[in-house]
Amino acid sequence: MPISNKNIVITGAASGIGKELVLQLAGSGNKILAIDINEAGLEILSDRSSQNLTLDLTIPGSVLDIFDWIQLNWKTVDYFFANAGFANFGPWEDTDLETFTRMQQINVLSPIETAKILKPMQAQHFCRLVVTASAMSYWPVPGYVAYAASKAALHQFVETIRSEGDGDWITMVYPAATSTDFFKSAGKEIPKAFLVQSVQTVVCHIIQGVSKGKKRIYPSRLFQATMYVNRILPVFKPIYFFIERKKLMKWNINMKGG
Repeated sequence: MPISNKNIVITGAASGIGKELVLQLAGSGNKILAIDINEAGLEILSDRSSQNLTLDLTIPGSVLDIFDWIQLNWKTVDYFFANAGFANFGPWEDTDLETFTRMQQINVLSPIETAKILKPMQAQHFCRLVVTASAMSYWPVPGYVAYAASKAALHQFVETIRSEGDGDWITMVYPAATSTDFFKSAGKEIPKAFLVQSVQTVVCHIIQGVSKGKKRIYPSRLFQATMYVNRILPVFKPIYFFIERKKLMKWNINMKGG
């Protein structure tokens, strides 16, 4: 069932999964509000989206600006893709608290605040909140301590909502490593975690799942199958951690010139 004639909000829209969401959802009568801190990146999308909004979601309270815009221009929204976020790479001891705080704000608190505002605001108009989590919600990758913690927090937040008998209006997305500028922005010359998918494939799975009203979307069927098998025969996770830990150690030695 295609998504058409809808009001759609996409955060983190200037690059990666967010940008591809804009590209694949543009047209078909959809109106898109593309949000990002990167104004130049949004300008490139100006012919693909109805409106752009430059916003820094690492700043507490900035989510309110989105809902002010919605009330002023649309009144209602059909799909809200809470996709904005960032990561950094390195040993956990090197993660400074300022970076951790900014990451928690945009990766965790921003989607939570969105959920708390969106539900009462849309009480008379159904809206689906689509949150980009990560495969790291389940399997933390060595080198991504703050990022994995933020995505696990998001996962448990929504799972707890569901345990209270609510949450049918929330879709969680758990991409594995995606071929975007994610790795470039996370650090210098960092190794890519296995398994890497194209952003086009990931977003295609997201849109298909969202259009069907799925509560959980796993763009990588291999990751989903590996999780299932590992529950029965828990050998894959230790092997995976060992491989990724070796990558982290090698990267750390190279960065420190050892």
